[in-house]
Amino acid sequence: MIIGSALSSCRKSDPVIINPQDQISFESWSDVFESYWNGMNYSYSFWDVDPTDWDKVYNDYKPRFEGLEFGSSEDSLTVKKMFGEITENIIDHHYALILFKPDKTIWAGFSPGHSEIKKRDYYHEAFTEEDVVSAINANITKGRLTDIKAATAENGQLYVYSYCIDNSIAYFRLNAFSISQNLDNAAIKETIDNFYSIINDIENLKGIIIDTRGNGGGALADMYFVLCPLITEELTFGYTRSKNGMGRLDYTPWSPMILYPIEEDNPVTRDIKNVPIVSLIDINSTSMGEFTPMAISEMANGYVIGERSAGGHGPLDNDFDNYYAGAFKNTAFEVYTSTSMTKRLDGKIYEGIGIIPDKEVLFDESDFKKGNDRQLESAVQYINSLK
Repeated sequence: MIIGSALSSCRKSDPVIINPQDQISFESWSDVFESYWNGMNYSYSFWDVDPTDWDKVYNDYKPRFEGLEFGSSEDSLTVKKMFGEITENIIDHHYALILFKPDKTIWAGFSPGHSEIKKRDYYHEAFTEEDVVSAINANITKGRLTDIKAATAENGQLYVYSYCIDNSIAYFRLNAFSISQNLDNAAIKETIDNFYSIINDIENLKGIIIDTRGNGGGALADMYFVLCPLITEELTFGYTRSKNGMGRLDYTPWSPMILYPIEEDNPVTRDIKNVPIVSLIDINSTSMGEFTPMAISEMANGYVIGERSAGGHGPLDNDFDNYYAGAFKNTAFEVYTSTSMTKRLDGKIYEGIGIIPDKEVLFDESDFKKGNDRQLESAVQYINSLK
């Protein structure tokens, strides 16, 4: 299993503390801005590293929201522009602000992390599962794959694959961390068990590849199925602290993020401490899709290949009402934001930056659609170079 785990605003004349989630009526856009500003002031986890000057935001924008009216097309465009400016440098790469119409449908949305990612010179859309299957079929045609299993959750949101490459490398891929919610799916369980069996039974096991490219995250508990079977001693791979209180810099102490080995009935019975474990990541790997390579990189036999990942490392767990942390919502808007901050063992916070691979290999869409997965081939070549 995994264990993860003041100063208040300096703006003059702070208003009486009002929970924005209790506000159901707004008279003007100025009221909406005030509610939004207060919610962020209380709940946002990254104020000590975020480049946004939150007090300056209030002083600069509060007067500009005054007098703006609901129902005015011109004022609505002004509001949309200003919220875009306010959020554009927010460092939380999970962050989203959604503005609602009076009928509660979405009117506008802002995702500064996604906007930042799209500006990177190696940006590409996440590849489709159809393209994944095409690449697998291409390698089947070449005679390179054996012991192939694949499964899909009933809701179509989880795809898992396991197989053996070149009779010597165990491969496992998942596009989301929702294994623990789908253990009643026999095909998914068989695919995971197949991964363990390949590791145990291959006569000449050269390496293991864990692929979280395009993985948008999910449950921390899934580490129990993906990485815990591969370790024989505790592995600390980072630290986390949560927002906890109304003060802008009210936090819990830093707590270690630890992976624990499975001591009884570990499905991996082979000694693999000298077997290289390669993590494949890309620009669309986020959250748990990044925690996995983060942990693998701290293993003595770990290595990361691919692209610098998205940079959304803040876990989402607590809630605004109890901890003044994370997401909050009312009739006018919704804010989706992390409750915690993560730092790596080097003491640095990589929120908004991402996991930097040991070896950069950029995605080539044209080749991938033809069945040539350059990033996977680089992992295979790396593993073969060590034997």
